[in-house]
Amino acid sequence: MATQKPKNPALTELSREACWAHLRTAVLGRLAVAGREHPELFPINYLVDRGTVLFRTDPGTKLAASMDKALVTFEVDGYLPDTHEAWSVVVKGTLEPVLETAEVVDAVALPLFPWQGGAKAFFVRIVPDVLSGRRFAVADPSQWVSPLTGIRRSAEE
Repeated sequence: MATQKPKNPALTELSREACWAHLRTAVLGRLAVAGREHPELFPINYLVDRGTVLFRTDPGTKLAASMDKALVTFEVDGYLPDTHEAWSVVVKGTLEPVLETAEVVDAVALPLFPWQGGAKAFFVRIVPDVLSGRRFAVADPSQWVSPLTGIRRSAEE
């Protein structure tokens, strides 16, 4: 008989609305795109627009993946120091280029400015299929202290 993993009472699954609310409070996330040899991971600054995640890019892996309507995963995490809680939201969906003139004009008007230099003239959307998230209490670090804590490591590390 398989045993079920006990539920963590300090872990709260977020509603779809709460996931979107958390996504709106952050500006930086990580986009995972399937690469030829292994997955690629990109930090991107973004904003929420029309039930999607919108970001700017230049020609390369992300733009090419959007033209192919690639399946991607996007993650954003946050920490609330006042409550000692952390949260994580994951968006699984499809990359789509913003190509329609009216949509490009609307996107240009948004306060979405690339952090990295370069043209970044193209807009891409992550259209979600799955949106999930959780909030949890951050454990007191003292519970993880052991006799090995603080021991100097070898120079090769």
